[in-house]
Amino acid sequence: MTRISLFAFGLVLATTTVADTTLTFTKRHQHTEPTSSILTIKDQRIGISDEEDPGRISVVFDQSRSAFTFINHRQQQYTVVSEAWMRDATERTKAAMKRMEAQMQQQMDNIPPQYRSMMQQGRMMMPMMSGTGAPAAAKTYLPYGNESVGEYSCRRVDVTEGGKKTQELCIASASGLGMDQADFGTVLAMQRVADILARQGAFSLGFQPPLLSQGGGLVQGIPIKLVDLKTNATIQLLKTDSGEVGRETLQPPADYLEAKIPLPAP
Repeated sequence: MTRISLFAFGLVLATTTVADTTLTFTKRHQHTEPTSSILTIKDQRIGISDEEDPGRISVVFDQSRSAFTFINHRQQQYTVVSEAWMRDATERTKAAMKRMEAQMQQQMDNIPPQYRSMMQQGRMMMPMMSGTGAPAAAKTYLPYGNESVGEYSCRRVDVTEGGKKTQELCIASASGLGMDQADFGTVLAMQRVADILARQGAFSLGFQPPLLSQGGGLVQGIPIKLVDLKTNATIQLLKTDSGEVGRETLQPPADYLEAKIPLPAP
């Protein structure tokens, strides 16, 4: 059981202890005051607080369901996005595209030849529309050397997209952090699911993927520092504290309503 303070999803740390552990990460950006957030790991769940409201959980990952729950406190709603939902969404969207293509073919059979070229151009666009969203750009992770963040040693990894370096990560191992293996497995599971959903375009539906949710899992470790070259932001571990965490904090409030993402008919 681990409670962790940080700015982004996947930037995770813990110490082996009976009590839950709070780890504080800070985000520094040009011309702005430093901010922090809280991440909690408990019973195969991870809760991440909003940077602007560190006292409330805004995202929950449930390892048993391979699912993220995005909580909107302002509207008192939540939305669940899981691997199972993504598979269903992909299959439904493909089936809907096939039905639309069949309808277009039927229409082409009944129209004069001079109009068929226009219809054919429309059919060429169908594959581009068949995904639920735009997939994330492929990333490459390149080892760079060893560094340290405070008292913790970590491996420097540079992240590139399209041949251009976009991030610098410092990856720590579970043993180096004294992290419980169950909690470590939950973190890697979160990163794996986030990577799958990002590659399939789920996060283009209006849910912003956490900044550090992918890199750690792909290099088998936990990012304890990130330098984002796109935004000139730096996120790193600040301190750790211990304390018990109630499981009820790792779920939407009972009076919130679920806002489901509409999908095509089966």
